Amino acid sequence: NAKKLSGKSVCYVTLNKTYDSVKEMLKKSRVNTSNFIYIDAISKTIKGVPEADDCYFVASPGALTEISLVISKFLKHNFDYLVFDSLTNMIIYAKKAPVAKFLSSIVNKIKSTDTKAVFYVLKAGQDESVIKQSGMFVDKILEAD
Repeated sequence: NAKKLSGKSVCYVTLNKTYDSVKEMLKKSRVNTSNFIYIDAISKTIKGVPEADDCYFVASPGALTEISLVISKFLKHNFDYLVFDSLTNMIIYAKKAPVAKFLSSIVNKIKSTDTKAVFYVLKAGQDESVIKQSGMFVDKILEAD
């Protein structure tokens, strides 16, 4: 529930919507995003990048090294939450083995901080193995309808 993030410090990694559309979605949900920082992996793939002080634009959802480096840098700011939207999109752009390695690395970095992380995964047949594999790295898997 996005409302729970209202007023919290959040690093929002978007791999399926542009920075602009995520901000608009959160605004419609009446979420206070004054302490949000975004990592956008979509805008550069489809259009020019807007000027934004609160967003870092990476090349694409498949740019695992770049995304990992940016998240690592941002984790030093002690966010309340890291929201990763979504692993499903990352799998479209990169192979499953590198994505699993990426996830393991990111989760280990997060565990050394006080940041809580939420990773979204769409429950689709071919991605079941990724959900199972990611279950090894995380504390809990919640299913939403």
